[in-house]
Amino acid sequence: MTDAMTSSAPTARSENHALRLDTYWPYQVTVLADLISRRTAMVVKREAGLNLSQWRVLAAIAERPGRTAAEVVAMTPMDKGIVSRATKALLAEGLLYREASQADGRVSHLFLTDKGCALYDALRPHVEAVPGPANARLNPDERDTFCRLVRQLAHAIPPAQDG
Repeated sequence: MTDAMTSSAPTARSENHALRLDTYWPYQVTVLADLISRRTAMVVKREAGLNLSQWRVLAAIAERPGRTAAEVVAMTPMDKGIVSRATKALLAEGLLYREASQADGRVSHLFLTDKGCALYDALRPHVEAVPGPANARLNPDERDTFCRLVRQLAHAIPPAQDG
């Protein structure tokens, strides 16, 4: 390596072409999502001993009972291995149960048990309180607009392809 390549002094090119993270919305959304995820993880760990992946699976099944693991993967930011491990833990804890699909015996539909429903009901207000300070900064119309814009942007970006 040359001295120019190993030098840590800023160059005119790096200063002029650097990505401005404070105005780059994908970075700002990532920071916001990370803050919310970390706070949510702390809350569900403290209140129920769950990790964030387990909470996400529980919430996905509570939202639409009967989802398959593949459907949970499709609607959450988790890969199938993480969803599988979280589902296995929730089944072992008696928070979920599975039923084989009538149409395809290879597929199982997931449901909350009574214990899972009770835990979800107990956790929900704590999780909903996580974005409270941010929600207080926006009026209801602004929150609706924000959610609509985030959905628009999410639908406009093609999913990443493995490989």
